Amino acid sequence: MAALGGDAAAVERLLAAGADVNHADGNGWTALMGAAGRDDLAIVGWLLAAGADANRADGKGMTALMRAAESGHVAIADRLIAAGAAVNHADAKGKNALMRAAENRREAMVDHLLKAGGKVDQADRRGKTALMRAALGGDAAMVERLLKARADVNRADANGWTALICAAAGDAAIVERLIAAGADVRHAARDGLTALKRAAASGHDAVAARLKAELG
Repeated sequence: MAALGGDAAAVERLLAAGADVNHADGNGWTALMGAAGRDDLAIVGWLLAAGADANRADGKGMTALMRAAESGHVAIADRLIAAGAAVNHADAKGKNALMRAAENRREAMVDHLLKAGGKVDQADRRGKTALMRAALGGDAAMVERLLKARADVNRADANGWTALICAAAGDAAIVERLIAAGADVRHAARDGLTALKRAAASGHDAVAARLKAELG
């Protein structure tokens, strides 16, 4: 509770009194996870120095690093990584910290995690990568960032969807960028859905016209 509330003095007193730094509540949350989520670098440092497990996961498989990543707390993430936090640990949904950061549009965090060894093409349990999620969400800046990090533009998820199919019902600029990066406009999902079919069915005429032009 002291860590969650940002009460540094209380944290220091409790640690000095021998409090179990890795005790977890009913949801698997530890003091470190609470401090990482609220961007309290001082408390994170004290907890780690007291032996907090940087790789402890809660009931959903989320670690302190993931909590920091989705909130965009770069300094916290750097401190946790320096303490040995696993950058590519996957939670119960198969997502790593990079994916959590990307879907929350934390651009600076994505850059830090990539430099720390974050796998740009790690897929969740549905087979979707950070690039696919960014394309689905219409996040052009994140798509650009991930492509520059050499994300696989033609990787397909469990249903055969690629980033291009994900983007086809939305942002024309993202579709254009994916095509420029080598997206296969002829690729069909397992049910036969193509980017063109999805664009047409969704009423995105400009995207459909661009895809038809690419198909010749």
